[in-house]
Amino acid sequence: MKKFNLLYLLLLLFPFLAIGQKASISGKIMAKGEALSFTAIQLSGENYSQGEVSDEQGNFRFDQLQAGTYTLQLSSLGYQSYNETIELQAGQQLEQQIALQEDWLELEQVVVTGTRNQVALYDSPVIVNKISNRTFETTQALSLSEGLNFSPGLRVETNCQNCGFTQLRMNGLEGAYSQILINSRPIFSALAGVYGLEMIPANMVDRIEVVKGGGSVAYGGNAIAGTVNIITKDPINNSFEVGLNQAFVNAETSDRTLSLNGTLVSDDLSKGMSFYAFNRQRAPWDANDDGFSEITKINNTTFGFNAFWNISERSKLKLNGYNITEFRRGGNRFDLEPHQTDITEQLQHNILGGDISYELYSRDFRHKIAVYASAQHTERDSYYGGGGRVLQPGDSLTEDDLLALNAYGESEDIAIATGLQYNFELNKEILLTLGSELQYNKVTDRMPGYERLIDQRVRTIGSYAQLEWEPTDKLSILAGGRLDLVDIEGEYLFATDELPVDNELAVLVPRLSVLYDFTSNLKGRASFAQGYRAPQAFDEDLHIETVGGAARFIQLDPDLATERSNNFTASLNYSLARNGIQSNFVLEGFYTQLTNPFLLSDPVEQPNGIAIITKRNGSGASVQGINLEANVAFGSKWLLQSSATIQSATYEEAETLWSPAEDDPRDPTTTTRLLRTPDVYGFLTAVYTPIRPLQLSVSGVFTGPMDVPRVVDVDTEYTIIERSPSFMEVNLKAAYTFEFGEQYDLELFGGVQNLFNSFQDDFDRGADRDSNYVYGPNRPLTIFTGIKFGLN
Repeated sequence: MKKFNLLYLLLLLFPFLAIGQKASISGKIMAKGEALSFTAIQLSGENYSQGEVSDEQGNFRFDQLQAGTYTLQLSSLGYQSYNETIELQAGQQLEQQIALQEDWLELEQVVVTGTRNQVALYDSPVIVNKISNRTFETTQALSLSEGLNFSPGLRVETNCQNCGFTQLRMNGLEGAYSQILINSRPIFSALAGVYGLEMIPANMVDRIEVVKGGGSVAYGGNAIAGTVNIITKDPINNSFEVGLNQAFVNAETSDRTLSLNGTLVSDDLSKGMSFYAFNRQRAPWDANDDGFSEITKINNTTFGFNAFWNISERSKLKLNGYNITEFRRGGNRFDLEPHQTDITEQLQHNILGGDISYELYSRDFRHKIAVYASAQHTERDSYYGGGGRVLQPGDSLTEDDLLALNAYGESEDIAIATGLQYNFELNKEILLTLGSELQYNKVTDRMPGYERLIDQRVRTIGSYAQLEWEPTDKLSILAGGRLDLVDIEGEYLFATDELPVDNELAVLVPRLSVLYDFTSNLKGRASFAQGYRAPQAFDEDLHIETVGGAARFIQLDPDLATERSNNFTASLNYSLARNGIQSNFVLEGFYTQLTNPFLLSDPVEQPNGIAIITKRNGSGASVQGINLEANVAFGSKWLLQSSATIQSATYEEAETLWSPAEDDPRDPTTTTRLLRTPDVYGFLTAVYTPIRPLQLSVSGVFTGPMDVPRVVDVDTEYTIIERSPSFMEVNLKAAYTFEFGEQYDLELFGGVQNLFNSFQDDFDRGADRDSNYVYGPNRPLTIFTGIKFGLN
């Protein structure tokens, strides 16, 4: 009887005892039938937020939990995110096995460029396009410049026969309208920007995030066309890979690259480091047998690292650094010194850069502080000229010899960015972001022989505020702005003309973006932002083209005013994942209005033989159009990605490119169209994986007709406008992977780029050519083959 009473008493007290018992949630994460390690797991509840990473067997566990409602969120690179609401009882020991589905289109992957905060790509209030490392692989892009063509609204063009100067056009606007970031830092300087797109190797890049239009003003008001954020490789797990690619331009000229990548991560995943190295040796190539190159000689060596240390569960320290050394040369007579040739453009770059950052969360993870400091130092030795002789004993120097010897120059550039960012999650609906940063850039470009000097210092203190508000489950609003205090001091010297510059600007650039979920599959977005370009030297000013064997320089008009912009975008985004098929379609319209746009015109020849082009303000311009995207994945077998841009880019009034002298009967050359801007362009990639070891891919880039300037009379700088043909560049690649045990892979690959040799066929010829008359694809038919070996 006593035993019965005791048992009865325990049963009565059990509910009260259970209330005080702690619960737990544990599980195992699987994907494709195997355990998935290094999965980010976040468990959130009332007054509770905790994150961890699954171990090598895919296991995770949360202990000492109170009864209540929790949200379990899982994310892993290459897989769709997982969200589950759990009602946890007191004392409950919940165990479960979770299978993640592959994210073939990478819509669930986290991006940072749209808002300066981590957010899933598909949920970003600003459209963010991502170029993954997979795109570089399938298109066999060796450098940043080759991979950027495979993003909506982007087009990379070559602007010089001699030196291979490239620039990015975004939604029809030229390179100076875009901002290039490295790991979200604005240290990609003006000097590095001249040739930097081709300098950065593909194996340095983990992914590229692209925000078009003024929606990226949080990084700077000068990002009128948009922002390109280069994210370098982060350490995730232990790996190693070495690769060799051998290509032959026009099936005859060698282009060889050697790449190395590796990562090291501690057993507890609290610290790690990735490293990369790259070497490229490309010989020059002559397209029309005139003895002068159309593709430059390049020797590039790049290496760098990324490292992190999770000091605690709430703090993280990150450090990265890189060094790029590149030699490039174009022209003729490569066996001689530059000044002994008919024409040569030669550059030697040494670029050293790095970044350090520290992040700290509060105990409840509602507050976050990030501090950072970044810097990049660039040195450039250059030669733009020619016309000298190989002197023999007893020869005296002629005027041409002296002019050729004086064509050497040297440049130096220092770019620094340091700042502080604070995030405050007021509640689950409101996130406030505040920040301030100092950007400093000093560039010195000396060419004593040409009596040219650019000595410029730009200091910008930018402060920004941004509010992300989700008043309902369907609506997200992103509002904010940035105030830039810009101080420009400079000296621009050309022969006897000297232009001192001392400007101070205070520019406020607002931003507003709205995201609305019409359904779970259909999203609508709209954005407005303003931007500006200060009256200063940009990268195109530091590139020197040659016409008729003589150099052309750009100088600033003394009355050059700040250029302003208004940008509007609106889009519909439909995404669906069902029955093993994942699809994503985007229709985006854009309109950018420019006030006081910068123009280059009125070339004037100087007594020393060089020509000066003036950068001045135009009356106004606008670019408008649509971007269409269609992306579909049929399981793991087929992956199709495509985009087309249809646009128009015009000046409000006809602008004059060339004016005749008083006794010249020719009419001025005018245009109402922004030059080098096609009305239609786009890309396509298709990847087929019939069996796991074999991958077949086809990719293509289409460029429609466009207006291109051409100097046809070097004595008077007479310039006409040519209409280029359209081009369709098609690439094919096949790769097969052999597995050795469970750790090692050996990949053999090969293919052809520009299969149908869609290439410019009317290059100017000889030393007196207009080196700027270049359009279309950057290479002819090119055959490649290679091998990769690595620890997976």
